[in-house]
Parts: sequence; structure tokens; C-alpha cells
Amino acid sequence: MPIAPFQFAPMPHLNFGWGIRHQLIDSLQQRYSGKLVLITGRTLSQPGQFGQQLRDALLETNRHVLHFTVSGEPSPDLVDEIVRQCPADTQAVIGVGGGSVLDAAKAIAGLIPSQTSVMDYLEGVGAGKPFNVETCPFVAVPTTAGTGSETTKNSVLSRLGEFKKSFRDNKLLAQEAWLDPELLKSCPKDVLYATGMDAFTQLLESYVTLKPNPITDALALQGMTLFKGAFDAINSPDEQAQQDGYGRLMLAATLSGTTLANAGLGAVHGLAGPIGAFFEAPHGLVCAKLLAPITRRNIETLKTAATEEANQTLGKYEKIARLLLTDTAQDQPLERLIERLADYAQRYTPQGLTEFGLRSDNLQPVLNSCRSGSMLGNPVTLTDDQLLQAILEAL
Repeated sequence: MPIAPFQFAPMPHLNFGWGIRHQLIDSLQQRYSGKLVLITGRTLSQPGQFGQQLRDALLETNRHVLHFTVSGEPSPDLVDEIVRQCPADTQAVIGVGGGSVLDAAKAIAGLIPSQTSVMDYLEGVGAGKPFNVETCPFVAVPTTAGTGSETTKNSVLSRLGEFKKSFRDNKLLAQEAWLDPELLKSCPKDVLYATGMDAFTQLLESYVTLKPNPITDALALQGMTLFKGAFDAINSPDEQAQQDGYGRLMLAATLSGTTLANAGLGAVHGLAGPIGAFFEAPHGLVCAKLLAPITRRNIETLKTAATEEANQTLGKYEKIARLLLTDTAQDQPLERLIERLADYAQRYTPQGLTEFGLRSDNLQPVLNSCRSGSMLGNPVTLTDDQLLQAILEAL
């Protein structure tokens, strides 16, 4: 079968290495002499944390630095409020934090020069205006290994109980991403596990999506290879093994951002988006709990399709099984793949979604809102009942 035409989105300049964040400080001091905006999470803004160290280093060289903190998933209102406080001639925005921090910083950088509202451009709920404005350079420094926001062009914003939507444009892409695995050491293990499972889900979904290409397939497989055993490595008593594990997690997450940006995602993220809009449930944990139930239903539906495309996707699932399973016989690889994904969820994200308010009788708004966006990339069309049963398994 000939290779289908495809496009591959641009990427930021990547800088990877243990402790490389210290080179970032020198780079920013050399490149910028004017006004800068720093966006961090609350923890990273505390004394001794890298966000505070970066702010102090920039201030020492007589630069004007505005520092804002972001807690939880960013809203359009928060983005607009910060933009209003930033001078239009800001030279760059630096985001240091997890996916929510980077998404907020990305949107803020896109809006500072024009001083426009993100609601002018937010997909599905905004005014639908074209994003024909000047943007500010954005530098991304991830401190969790999860969303891959450092390599995507979209900023995910939400209003609890209303929506969770993307502000998306190539001009929002970071100019540079600084990937320092040492920053993951300060990340709480439960957060690291949940965000790591989000990255793994993005890699798996973008590998079996309806819109893959040879480049995304190669990167997704490499990312899943990096992910395999990384959690075990970071828990090793050996310091070198820990460094290797953190590095593999960081790169896996970054690759997941690249693959989702170019191949899309699937039903796990199709459900996770509206679940995040209606419930205060951590995104990575939602993805981890839904991955096995959705994969089971995808495989069952593919088996009934009996088409060449369905068989190819089943072959991809088998390749993932061979990658993740350790023995060589691997009888019933598809069933054992589902068992392995369920085991990941149980080991690394043991909380059920009922802890965040999800119940069998309040899920209809999620089902009503899940048919756009990521769901369109799922390899098969799942019925509302299949989706509902998958959520119920995750409760």
C-alpha cells in the first residue's frame, strides 16, 4: 500500500540534558535585555526552587521580569487577566512547570503583543476570529513528563462545568524547549506517575489513530520504548538508573507531544477532555484509568470489522503488546496487552474516578460533549454505550 500524503508540523529547538536548565539562564541573559514574563507553578516559585532561581538570576542582570504563578488547569479568564498586566513590548515569555503552566504561558505569549482576548480564538466556544496577530517568543521548560505541551501548538483552557477547549495555532509553538530530567526529581511520585501515564496514552493513541504517518509511527514506538521500565528505574536505589529513568520519561513525554500534534489522539482523550470540563479529576489519572477499557473496546470492534485497515491496526496493537510484555511466547497478545494496561493503572494511579465526583448517573454531559476533537482520531467509532461502559470500569 502506498504511503498516504501527510504534513509534519514544525518543532521547537530542543535542548536536552541532565542539569541543562543552568545553561538556559545563560542563554536568556545573552539573548534578552528587556522585559520578560515568567510563568511558573506555585511550588516552583518558592525559595530554592528553579522558578525563583531563574527569576532572581534575570533580575540580577537588570532585566524587568514579571512573575506570575498558575495553579490548576488555566482558564480563559486567568490568561486574559495576566495578559492585561504584561507590557505589549515584552521580549519573551518563559514557562516553567507542568502542562497546565506551559499551556497558560503559551497562550499568554500569543496574546501579549495584540492585547486581545483568548475568547476571540478559542475553538468551539470563542468568537471564531482568525489569529492574524503578532505573538511573543515562548520558551518552554517542562517540570513534569506528561502532556508534551512543550512541542505542541495548542493551549488547553477550561471553565469547570462548562468546557475544556484548545487555543491552537502554529504561531503559539515554543521557539525553544529546555528538557532537564533533573527537574523531575522534585515532582511528587503520584503526579509523576499520572503525568507519565498521560504521555504513554498519547503515544499509544497516536500510534493507532486514523491519521498516522511513518514519522509519527517511528516516534510513538520510540516513545513507548523509552517509557517501558522508566517508573521502575526512577525507583531504583542506583542513582545512575534513576537518572536514566527520569531522562527516558522526559523524552517520552516530549515525543508524545510531537506525535499527537501530527497524528491526533483517540477515544481516551476524547472522553478525558469533557471529564476534565465537568469534574476536577486529574487529566493523567483519567487517561490511565480509561486506557485499558477503551483499548479493549477498540480491539473488540476492530475484530468485527474484518477490513485491511482494521487488521493493520490490530497488528499495531500486537506490536505494542510485544514491546511491553517481557516473555517471548506472548500467547493471546491482545488480551495480555489489555491486562498490562490495567495493571499500569492499578499500580500507578490506584484512585478510582468516583473520588472526583463521577457516578453512573451524572455522566451524560460527558457523552454529549465527547464526539469532536480527539474522538475523531479513534481507529473505530465506539457507541455511546461502549463509551459509558468504559467510564464505568474506571470508576
